[in-house]
Amino acid sequence: MLNARQVQILLLLWNQDHSGEYLSKEVNSSRRTIIRDISALNQELSIKNTAVINSEGKYSLEIHNYSQFQELITQFENQERNILYYLLINDFLSIDELMDKSFLSKTDITNSIDRINQRNKDILEIKSKVGLGYFVDLYFATKVDLLAYLISVIPKDTDSNTLKDTFPKDLREYLTDNQSTAQLQAISLISSANFDDFYNHKRDLLRNIKESTIENQIELVSKNFSIKLSKKRLAQNIATHLKRYNLFPTFISNLLLKQMSDLKQKEPFAFEMAQNLQAEIEKNDPSILINSDFLALYIINCMEIKTSIKPVKILMYTAQRSIAYINENLITDAVGNISMTSIFNIDEFNKQVTNESYDILVTNGFNDGLKHAPDVVINGLIDEATISRLKKLVSDNYFHNNLTQMLPKENYLFYENRSDNYFKVLKNVLKYFIDEGQLDQKMSVKLLNREEEGNQLMINHVALPHAVNETDFSRMFAVDLKTPLKLNKTDIYLILIVIVNDKNDDYKQLFNYLYKILNKKQVSQTDIEKNYTNILKYFRTE
Repeated sequence: MLNARQVQILLLLWNQDHSGEYLSKEVNSSRRTIIRDISALNQELSIKNTAVINSEGKYSLEIHNYSQFQELITQFENQERNILYYLLINDFLSIDELMDKSFLSKTDITNSIDRINQRNKDILEIKSKVGLGYFVDLYFATKVDLLAYLISVIPKDTDSNTLKDTFPKDLREYLTDNQSTAQLQAISLISSANFDDFYNHKRDLLRNIKESTIENQIELVSKNFSIKLSKKRLAQNIATHLKRYNLFPTFISNLLLKQMSDLKQKEPFAFEMAQNLQAEIEKNDPSILINSDFLALYIINCMEIKTSIKPVKILMYTAQRSIAYINENLITDAVGNISMTSIFNIDEFNKQVTNESYDILVTNGFNDGLKHAPDVVINGLIDEATISRLKKLVSDNYFHNNLTQMLPKENYLFYENRSDNYFKVLKNVLKYFIDEGQLDQKMSVKLLNREEEGNQLMINHVALPHAVNETDFSRMFAVDLKTPLKLNKTDIYLILIVIVNDKNDDYKQLFNYLYKILNKKQVSQTDIEKNYTNILKYFRTE
């Protein structure tokens, strides 16, 4: 079993590579101890071939099985949560009482307490008193808040319907059923908690959170940053977030630390602005609970990104907002040409699907309340395999949706060729598109030169002359032929000219899409009438 120091080393290396000297300072141990800990970690990680820590130069963590690695981290986290749960519902507990309640060994408990204290220095500390035992000293939020969060992520047996009916009606819009039930259960478990006092305090906090004030604070803070934002939308989102967060504070789990760390490196100004915004809000009202990392997620979400193409619309349901925004950022970072909408309520998800048109539906886990089958199901944080599947779905939808922009009617030609010479016909059709103002002379020369130099691409009797140009999005020109051409002793029924910008990721997706379509079916010579409408049907049908 790993001790607290070894788990801390594992989490540090999950975030990024580190030297032995850095690790020894972070965990307050000698270099020799670090070497022993790395050896112990590799022994534990090798049992199921989960991962390995390489020691060439800096120490680096190489994960072989991400789901097993998640299970390992979750195992430690659940131990910590159980210990916190029992300490919160009791004023004091001895080590023997903790062992009896949690079914953990003395070593596991002391290691877990060390991990909790190391990772939550700004939130709490588990202390001990001689003759009494362990207790929790909280610096952030209240015992009810922390206990409610723990119950929401590790539910305990309770009559949820009975509890739900007692939740204050004026606060129901802010919480999910799971959260409100967890909060009521937490109040009932902590002897010192008072129902009326707790919710009156929450109402006072909510009254102090005003969208207009936050909008002014965003305006003030944003002057120091060159980030283009939809400030009105950001103020609305943050005001709603702060009301939910102050009514039900959530805490970032170990599984999100790596993603948060990566985001901070990719969007440093968003996180810096979030810290400044937190300071400004707290200056106005120190009683409001804020986590700047969550604010940064909203800032990133509201950044204005201009695009000339029609994005693939994705609707995603996730109950927990922090996980939703982490997944949203992981997806938008890995998958281009998308517009994502996150929903946190099943009924709202069903309503959105009914009222609006979405290309792809994503849910976090299965839920009995779903009226529409999801295209993609995520369990917790999205993994590489699911991202790859989502990329394929997005790629297909993207080109299906934007085909008329890439291949407008002006870029289609039915050519009554009298010659079967491929290069002669290509030269003539390029001249046609130049005369029509759809292509410039320079690009025509580039395309022709590439073909004559032997850079031909043929897929299933379709020739694809292709070249690179500075363009906002990929462009295609389709030439239907009256009679087949000959190219390298192969009959050519269609010429599809493709112009891409190799600095944009979509060019790879375009060729993958074309390859898939062209390999699945052959361009017909006689079965259908040759016109623009039928060419679109051909490229839109799998």
